[in-house]
Amino acid sequence: MRKSSAEMEFGMKNLALYLHVPFCLRKCRYCDFLSFSADASIKRDYVEALKREIEARGRWFREKGGYRLYSVFIGGGTPSILEGGQVGELLSSVWNAFGQKPMTNEVTLEANPGTITQEKIRCWKQAGVTRVSVGVQAAQNILLKRLGRVHTWEETLEGIQELRCAGFRSISADLMMGLPGQSLEDWTDTLAKILAMGVEHISCYSLILEEGTPFYREEAAGKLSLPSDEEERRMYHTAVRQLAAAGYRQYEISNFAKPGYACLHNLCYWDLTSYLGLGLGASSYLEGTRFQNTNDMQNYLKNSQYPRSIQENCTVVTQAREMEEYMFLGLRRTDGVEADSFRARFGAGVESVYGEALAALQRKGFLQFKEGRICLTELGRDFANQVFVEFLLDPETE
Repeated sequence: MRKSSAEMEFGMKNLALYLHVPFCLRKCRYCDFLSFSADASIKRDYVEALKREIEARGRWFREKGGYRLYSVFIGGGTPSILEGGQVGELLSSVWNAFGQKPMTNEVTLEANPGTITQEKIRCWKQAGVTRVSVGVQAAQNILLKRLGRVHTWEETLEGIQELRCAGFRSISADLMMGLPGQSLEDWTDTLAKILAMGVEHISCYSLILEEGTPFYREEAAGKLSLPSDEEERRMYHTAVRQLAAAGYRQYEISNFAKPGYACLHNLCYWDLTSYLGLGLGASSYLEGTRFQNTNDMQNYLKNSQYPRSIQENCTVVTQAREMEEYMFLGLRRTDGVEADSFRARFGAGVESVYGEALAALQRKGFLQFKEGRICLTELGRDFANQVFVEFLLDPETE
């Protein structure tokens, strides 16, 4: 199996662990994630099933050897919808099953401000959560309501303040731009208010209209008023400027952090480090293979202790496909793709594989070469999707 630079650095294969909690109070109007509302009994059954999968996968981890638990990320859905004790049960199962805590000490929990309580925060802290990612999205209640969010800006303020009072020193805020009815002034106001909270990490994502969502249907019917592409680009550039001025480093197209607070778990994804997803519908990239857990809740509840029986869509990743993904994901990072790391991973120079594409993109002003790295320019970030498609290889090379 080819190794990522992070894996080679520590002499072992690092493993990023993801736990999926598919529950939410109600689905947002833009969301196409695997998530839904459920009663307390279903949540209890699911937590028990997830614990069984954790134990089964932990046995594999211990018997396989050569892996080191790098980070843990509990995502969803809305993981904070669980009782605090249930989060504690899941993490306790991880420590017992995998025989160790993550080497980075990064254990992230996603939280919706409308579901944060002091009791839950106490349980999260006690269970070993070190980082909380708060789904803020916007600072204007009218926009939050339009999105279908279950929280208000006032609840966001209260939740972040309570996390800080409880001793959390790594808090992230997710923000969304390009929303229906959102102005540049709204966006600038949201940024200013989040900066005033002093959170360590900020993610700025554009709204994407996913097929099957209410927003997608409204747009198709001509009932959704969205900012223009130019307005959305101004929002993005405003974020880059304001966050840089406030001391945040842009380390990925959509992610900004104070020094020392980049999300290590997400860096694993962008570096194509091995990751293992547990829970309903969770995806994994392991031993050169991609696979996904079943989306069928009844199947999962019944068979979670038999991981192979719930695996679907297993695909062996060819070297050509891995090269493509390595370039797509690596170029999302501000540091870009290191030429030496590409050669060490694939046994070929990046210019021998992508010479023509690199030269053409550099001429267009989309790429720059500096200190042995290939990086997107500011213009390249604006047209990132157009850049990435140039790194698709001919199917005959796969």
